[in-house]
Amino acid sequence: MAAVTIGACQGCGACLLTCPTHAIRPTPGGLTVREDRCTGCLECLEICPVDAIRATAEPRGDR
Repeated sequence: MAAVTIGACQGCGACLLTCPTHAIRPTPGGLTVREDRCTGCLECLEICPVDAIRATAEPRGDR
C-alpha cells in the first residue's frame, strides 16, 4: 500500500523531482503514486507547497 495520496495538486512538479524512488507519476488527471515503489519516506509531503499530499499509512522508509 502506498504511504501517500495526492489531492489538490497544482502541478508544480516538486514531488516528482523529490521522490527518490520515482513513485510519483503524471497521469492525464493529475498525479498518481505507484504503490510498488513508494517507500513512505514522505519527502514529497514535506516539499509540497500546497499540502496536496497526505500520508495514508505508517511510513515504511527511513526518515
